[in-house]
Amino acid sequence: MSDFNIHAWKKNQYLAEAGLGSSQAQSLANLINDAIMQVDESLSYRDFAIAVGIVLKEEYGSHNFGKFMEVLHAELGIEESINEEQAYDTYKVHVVTSDPYEGGPDEWFDHEVKVDSSLTGDDIKASIKDTIYDMGYRHLYKLNYEKA
Repeated sequence: MSDFNIHAWKKNQYLAEAGLGSSQAQSLANLINDAIMQVDESLSYRDFAIAVGIVLKEEYGSHNFGKFMEVLHAELGIEESINEEQAYDTYKVHVVTSDPYEGGPDEWFDHEVKVDSSLTGDDIKASIKDTIYDMGYRHLYKLNYEKA
């Protein structure tokens, strides 16, 4: 019983009663907090940041870093950009959708997509693909792109 943390329990109880503890984000936050308590109750911000960086690199990929930072900044109320000189390259993208019932090509669309200029190789393609998915294209038959 010496491992019981009354502060964490009260916090979780309050969140549950307020209806804030049911979202995926809140559930994950609770698990992260529990993990921190198991590792070290006074875990440094530096170690926490390094751990988050490892998870981002190994599980989410660099093509999601910009989006992650936007959400994090909004959540923390940070209005200025960490990298104010971030540059973007524009790519002309030719998308051919597939007919979900027949598997072959369906319609084609041309779009311009902005991509973080620090990305290279497969990260560029992944970023473009994520943007195309965000535009609502789910059944891709072919995706060609070139720098504009």
